[in-house]
Amino acid sequence: MKPIKVCHIVNLITGKADGVYSHLKMIFKNYDKDKFEHYLIFQGGIKIESEVREFGVKVFTSASLKKKISLKAFLDIYKVLKKAEVDVIHTHMIKPYAIAGLVNIILGKKFIFNYHGLFLKDNFYYSLIGKLIYRTIHFLVSFLSKVDVVLVPSKRSKCLLEKETKLFPEPVVYYNGMTISMENIQPNPKIEAKLQEIRNNESIVALIGRLEIDKRVDRAIILTKKLTNQQKKIRLLIFGDGSLKDELQRRVDELGLNDIVEFLGFVDELQHYYKFFDIVLFTSDWEGMPLTMWEAMANEVPVVAPDVGGFKEILEENKCGLIYEPGNLMDAEDKLILLLEDMQLRKRMGVNGREAIESNYTEKKFIQQIEKVYTSLMAE
Repeated sequence: MKPIKVCHIVNLITGKADGVYSHLKMIFKNYDKDKFEHYLIFQGGIKIESEVREFGVKVFTSASLKKKISLKAFLDIYKVLKKAEVDVIHTHMIKPYAIAGLVNIILGKKFIFNYHGLFLKDNFYYSLIGKLIYRTIHFLVSFLSKVDVVLVPSKRSKCLLEKETKLFPEPVVYYNGMTISMENIQPNPKIEAKLQEIRNNESIVALIGRLEIDKRVDRAIILTKKLTNQQKKIRLLIFGDGSLKDELQRRVDELGLNDIVEFLGFVDELQHYYKFFDIVLFTSDWEGMPLTMWEAMANEVPVVAPDVGGFKEILEENKCGLIYEPGNLMDAEDKLILLLEDMQLRKRMGVNGREAIESNYTEKKFIQQIEKVYTSLMAE
C-alpha cells in the first residue's frame, strides 16, 4: 500500500518561539513513515529547511509567500502539488489557505484548513481591502466544496470560528499535547547559573513568545510594575524575539524596571529551564493552544492566562492554572499574587499539570488524532 502524501503549506513561520512551527515539528517528528509522506511549502529559511529535512520531510520554498497577494505563489504551489501528486493538502494560516484553496479548485485534492486561533475578523495582519479579498476567496473556495476538513486546537476555537463563518464544515477539535524528553539536550551552564541565582532571591515569572503586538507583552511589564509596588520580590523573564523588542525595552526603562524585567531573547531547548520558573504568564489578545502552556504543564509550572483560545478548558478542567478576564490587569494581578503567596498551591497545580499531560495530552495521542483525519479522508 502506497503511503499517503500530505503537503503542509504555511507562511510567517520563523522557527523561534513559533507556535505553528512547533505544531508542524511535532507532526514531522512523530509521523508513521510507513504510512505517510510529508511535504512542506513555506516562505523559506535555512534553519527551518535544515531541521525539517532531518525528519525526512521534502521541503519546497516560495519567497512569494512573503507578499500580501502573489500570482507567483499560486504558480509555485500549483507546480509542487501537481508534480508531487500529493493526496492531502494541509494548510495553515489565512494566506496559504486562500492560495492553496484556489489551486485546489483545479487539482481537486483532499483539503484541510488548520485554524490556529485567528481567521479574518480580528486579523491585524491584513488591511480592510486585504480582508475583503480573502473573504471573497474564502466564499469561492467554500462554495466549490474544496474544504474537506477544518482542524481547530480547542473547543473554544471551534466556537469562535463557527461564530465568524458558517461556510466551513463542522470543525474537528484536537489537542497538541506534549511529551517532554531531556535526551540529547545540552543546557547552557551560564543560563542555568543565572536562573538559579535569581531563583535563590526572587520568584521567577516567565513569559515566552514572539515580541509582537498580539502577545501584548506590554501588559506583562505593567503587571510587574504593579507587583513591585506591592513589594513582591519577582523577576519577569521574557524569552523570545520580535519587532517590538526596542519599544518594549523603552517601556521598561520608563518604568524603572531594568533590574526586574529582562529580555533573554530566543533560547533554544527552553524546556530544560522550566524547573527554575514559578509561574508562566500569558497576556495575549488571542491564542490557539500555545505549546508553551503544554510545556509548563509537563514541567510542573502553573500558568496564569487570559480567557482566550483554549486556556480555560485545559487549565481549569485540570486545575493547573488560573484564568483572568482578557485585558483586566487587576484580575491578572490578583491571580499572580495568589500563586506567588501560596507555594503549596503552586506545587499542587504543577503536579496536576504534569499528571494531565501524562494521562491525557501526549504527543502520541495528538499524532493519532491527526493521522486518523488523513486516513479517513483517503477512505472516502
